[in-house]
Amino acid sequence: MVLPILSHDPRVTGASDPVMWHTDLHLGDIFVTPNEPSFIEGIIDWQSSQICPLFIQARFPEFLTPPKDYTFGPDLPSLPDGFDDLGSEKKEQAINERELASRSKYYEMSNLAHNLRVYNAMKLDSRLWEPFTYCQLFSQGSLVPLRHCLIRLSQDWSLLGLPGSCPFLISEIELQKHNEQKSQYEDRLYLSDLVKNQLFTDDAGWVPNDRWEATERANGELYNMYIETMSEELTPQAAAKDWPFPPLQA
Repeated sequence: MVLPILSHDPRVTGASDPVMWHTDLHLGDIFVTPNEPSFIEGIIDWQSSQICPLFIQARFPEFLTPPKDYTFGPDLPSLPDGFDDLGSEKKEQAINERELASRSKYYEMSNLAHNLRVYNAMKLDSRLWEPFTYCQLFSQGSLVPLRHCLIRLSQDWSLLGLPGSCPFLISEIELQKHNEQKSQYEDRLYLSDLVKNQLFTDDAGWVPNDRWEATERANGELYNMYIETMSEELTPQAAAKDWPFPPLQA
């Protein structure tokens, strides 16, 4: 009901050219010349690549994913208000986030200057394209993202300028139940992001060979700490299901 309407929206059709895209590009996939690191010799890890509409494919490379508060546009990333009053740890975090946002901004502006189609696709309102992605693959094994994007769409149908009225309705009871499940889902995502940052890895758990053993030990230590911390709220089995990278010795 919804996808046919969205698929005829000119904002969507204008960014729907079929393209092939490396959707999991991180630094370990890029081979450069030893004496000239700005010259790329090759890119690997194409096995998950597929041809899809541009609005689904266009994204920041894995190593240039911007921080959560990143905004599109020409404004340069800056340090937060009250930076001088922050503690040393918060200052370091703010500096790191600004640096990451600056790299993301460079990628964004490069697309604006040299690849306008990609830039426009990246700026397309997520409410218009998320149903296409979440209907084909459940994120983190959950229906919550699909349900959430449909709820957003129904609530903002007129605001988005879509024709007629939304073809489905969400009851208050359904909305309340969804909000509870969404909170649990976001907790799992937060845990996953926290672990990835601590282990310096990505969604797939990739690390260089020379860091594998140390990372596996660190993962085991974090896992045991989490199981112990959550022991009063969850059984070990339930807590283990939330851990993104089950240790080999678990």
